[in-house]
Amino acid sequence: MNTILIIEDEPQIRKNIQQILDLEGFSTITAEDGLEGLDMAKKHQPDMIICDVMMPNLDGYGLIEVLRQKPFTANIPFIFLTAKAENSDLRQGMELGADDYLIKPFKADELIRAISTRFEKRQVLTQRYKTQIEQMESEIYHLVRHDSLTGLPNQLFLEEYFNQNRLQAYNQNQFLPLLLIDIDFVYHTQLLFKPSFKHLLLKDIAARLNELNSPDPIIDSICYLQTDQLALLLKPVQDSQVTADIAQQILANLSKPLIVNKQEIVIQATIGIACYPNDALQLGELLTHAEVTIEHYKLDHTHSYHFYNPEILDVIFRKFILESDFLQAIEKNEFLLYYQPQINVQTGKVVGVEALIRWQHPEYGMVSPAEFIPIAEQTGFILPLGEWILKRACQQLKELQAEGLANFKLAVNISPDQFTQENFVQHINDIIASENFNPDLLELELTETVFIQDIELVKNKINELKNYGIKVSIDDFGTGYSSFKYLHEFSFSHLKIDRYFISNVDKIETKQSILKSIIQLANTLKVDIVAEGVETNEEVNWLKQNNCDVIQGYFFSRPLPIENLKVFLLAQ
Repeated sequence: MNTILIIEDEPQIRKNIQQILDLEGFSTITAEDGLEGLDMAKKHQPDMIICDVMMPNLDGYGLIEVLRQKPFTANIPFIFLTAKAENSDLRQGMELGADDYLIKPFKADELIRAISTRFEKRQVLTQRYKTQIEQMESEIYHLVRHDSLTGLPNQLFLEEYFNQNRLQAYNQNQFLPLLLIDIDFVYHTQLLFKPSFKHLLLKDIAARLNELNSPDPIIDSICYLQTDQLALLLKPVQDSQVTADIAQQILANLSKPLIVNKQEIVIQATIGIACYPNDALQLGELLTHAEVTIEHYKLDHTHSYHFYNPEILDVIFRKFILESDFLQAIEKNEFLLYYQPQINVQTGKVVGVEALIRWQHPEYGMVSPAEFIPIAEQTGFILPLGEWILKRACQQLKELQAEGLANFKLAVNISPDQFTQENFVQHINDIIASENFNPDLLELELTETVFIQDIELVKNKINELKNYGIKVSIDDFGTGYSSFKYLHEFSFSHLKIDRYFISNVDKIETKQSILKSIIQLANTLKVDIVAEGVETNEEVNWLKQNNCDVIQGYFFSRPLPIENLKVFLLAQ
């Protein structure tokens, strides 16, 4: 029921209006003058005010002016009653915010029509505002649950959707699989992409994945996470093989390159899978388990799908411990250098040693470099570790030289992160100068990943090293990028042929053909060759017969700590 406030100083008129409105079913309250009406309006906040213009204490004009300035009374419909019908009076009232005028004397039906018209107009405005508010709420709801750049649903959306569906899956004894997709883009172009461009690519990928829902839907929702990953919630399944098949379909779909500006952008994806309720009961835990699964397998550089298992957490925890122990490991002398001799098979003499890092961890024992070097590269610890290796190797070889046992070269591996440092060459020269090590006996081994950078910059650094007397060799030759191209571009002292080509070379004709080509080309360019990973007498004989004279591998010696290396050299 609508409440109407009647403000009128003449008692009979006030009473008549109240009787008319009561008969029409309105609730009424009354005031005798403007001040009392102001108090009543503030106290009751009526649905409408009918007010005389001329009143003692506070007239109608003053009253409406005050009411329109107050937030709780500003929008109350207001009808003036007046015996004055001059245009100037009507204009003044309307400018102050009046909705209508009734000229005294008026008929009952005039009063009712005026009131009805005001309420109908108010109802229309109220509905309009309500519709606008609902639209704004809908927009806000959408914005909160969608990423602003890609327009894709976000983690909040995913969580709400997950909570709506997990009970159904649980009650039907089904799995609810969550697939977390980590995407790397291989840009086959010199164009530098803005960060927002990657978001657009992810949006295109999501649209492509949605195509897998035709004709039968298999993906419930595709969401974008702030980690630049896509999260897919599948429909409930009873067999994990169904999830594996869908993951394989996704990888096959993503194996097709994106075409942007007529250029191909290759996609490399890794999928971590965690399932409700077996792997976790909450979405946050599922996402964490899927993420650690991706991180675990990314160390192996595999682009495939992998299911979470609890053992992965142990591996991740071990990785975390190793990361936190890196710096202290140098201070506590936990790192050790081993040296693997390089033998000239024609003379039987040691012509060099390769310095290889080992970590004697107080809790885990001897940790393989295959485990901790990738972690060091990811964390940036490879820079102080690389500096320590070079210094320590120079120191230990100097000690051997002082005993007359080491008139041969020292090979030290250099990571791409070290090589790309702006002051790399000067830093290397400062280290060997501080250790008083002969630069002519130092050889830095680079993997071929170094050479996919700016060729001119790499060439300048290699030439600078050469000017200092420091030699450079390619490690793991033949397994990287366009290997033969770099033989022409750069001046190397050695090529170290990867063990892949050496293993069983005496039995495999294709390997023999490849090695013969490499040896012939190296001889033409006057670059020496070192064969890595030689383990059998047959491999040694084949290499010797085909003019590969320098050999490194278990056939002659495993990597040795410095004390054992001394014994080996003395035996020589």
